[in-house]
Amino acid sequence: MKLNKRILALNIGLIALVIFSITYIMLTGSHYTMHTNKFSEHFSPSTYSVEVADESVIKCSQLHQQGSEIVLELDAVGKGSTTIKLRTSYTNNEYSYDTYELEVNNFNIIIEKTRGRISFSGLDVTILMILFALLMIEVVMLWMFIDYFRKGNFSYAMIACGGLSIYIGFLLIYTSYRMINNVIYTFTDFLFFVSDAGIIMLFMITPLMFTLSALLAVSNIWLMRHEGYRPVNTLGIIFAVLWFIGTMLTSGAYFLPFIKSLPFYDSFILPLNYIICYVECMFLSTVVCSFLATKYKMPYDRDYIIILGCAIRKDGTPTPLLKGRVDRAVEFAKKQLEKTGKKAVFVPSGGQGSNEVISEGEAMENYLLSLGIPKDQIAREDKSVNTFENMKLSKKVIENHADDFENKKIAFSTTNYHVFRGYILAKKNGFEAKGLSAKTKLYFFPNAFLREFAGLLVDKKWKHLVFILIIICFFLLLNLII
Repeated sequence: MKLNKRILALNIGLIALVIFSITYIMLTGSHYTMHTNKFSEHFSPSTYSVEVADESVIKCSQLHQQGSEIVLELDAVGKGSTTIKLRTSYTNNEYSYDTYELEVNNFNIIIEKTRGRISFSGLDVTILMILFALLMIEVVMLWMFIDYFRKGNFSYAMIACGGLSIYIGFLLIYTSYRMINNVIYTFTDFLFFVSDAGIIMLFMITPLMFTLSALLAVSNIWLMRHEGYRPVNTLGIIFAVLWFIGTMLTSGAYFLPFIKSLPFYDSFILPLNYIICYVECMFLSTVVCSFLATKYKMPYDRDYIIILGCAIRKDGTPTPLLKGRVDRAVEFAKKQLEKTGKKAVFVPSGGQGSNEVISEGEAMENYLLSLGIPKDQIAREDKSVNTFENMKLSKKVIENHADDFENKKIAFSTTNYHVFRGYILAKKNGFEAKGLSAKTKLYFFPNAFLREFAGLLVDKKWKHLVFILIIICFFLLLNLII
């Protein structure tokens, strides 16, 4: 409920900002202060005059010199388009003409459209409202991300919040910095700063992504040497190749001039910068969330601990990987008993593979018994064939074992690279569970990151597509304006 309230409050806040900005522009838009070209302090004009082509559209109420520029105060008269010519004379008898294009729309708002540079009254307020909207989104995304971690609610939604926090945070900081250090006279200037942010962000993330991609490729080679070739074990290499191609088309354009000269550069490569940055931020968030899932400290109040199965030895005993999962569950249960006096029931979960003499669930149960765990503290599940079924069938075992499943607090024990996946699959089966992390070799991690990253893209595909379409529409608008 709190999550929905935050999103609702954010949407109401964004709508309020839009309404305020539109109202302010409509109230102030009939008067426009136009800043003209600057001139040198040592070459000031002796006289200047203005000529309005159609005074039934706009009239000039005041013309004055302000610092090193000439400023025109304009008032709307009626709907239409017109031009303004500014004649500037100098003491050496030289003079110049500057022409400015303006329009008054149906709402009596003056809009300057000189050489594609859009400006209007209320521009400063509009830009501040945009930055404030970004700040609101950033605060809510960070708040939700921290709350997810604090409550141990690891999910694709948490990854999305983290990725957006990185993405919008950089956009907000860079754009604010440019505004502080640069004078913005037109909305087009602001749009340029925003488009620059994506390019700078890509440059800053590229070294980190290069390192991660190289590690992914190396770990995949290591994984295939130890675990054998499978298509899933090549995900890191595929990702590294795709990322390298994308980087050459974007960041590489600044070192390969022929790319910038391509006719579709502005309409294709610039939005691609932002899209790649967005995807990279989501990937970085996936890495962070997967790591945090292994570090979460759950309270000692668990009723059941599901132990997720994996391959066993030919003699029916657990492999070191599976032993690690069982040992972690037993370690937690013993600490819980010491601290709170509460016993947890173990649910070893895993069916029998075609090359296995007994089920994984039975192998784990035998190992639990050898560790001194009483038989009545074990509720075996031995029919599942994958992690999704581990969760699904373990839930049924607990429902049959417990009188009130809805009130039972559940944990699951698995290898560290697999913890985040456990959270996701528990939720997909309709219950909440907290993860216990057992250590294993580091080369398993990269593929786990990629798997969850791919899961995020698929699970939230429509939301990602909407965000990408917003990026594309922004640059289409930029091309139309400029």
